[in-house]
Amino acid sequence: MKEWVMIISMWGNDGSMDHYIGQLALQELMTERQCEYMLKDGRWAASFDNEYFSMKVHCYPKECAGKKSCERE
Repeated sequence: MKEWVMIISMWGNDGSMDHYIGQLALQELMTERQCEYMLKDGRWAASFDNEYFSMKVHCYPKECAGKKSCERE
């Protein structure tokens, strides 16, 4: 069974486009279904005081760790 990780990525906007800043990776492997459940609407509340910075939550296969990009199947 493929193992998945939950990632919280940080982004900054220069007024015209978003730029990747960095990420946090939950160090707990899970199934894709478990990971997607953690991302469901209503489970997270976001609050940003600066319109130029944001965070996004993603699920990626474990083997994508350390890669610049990852294609989800």
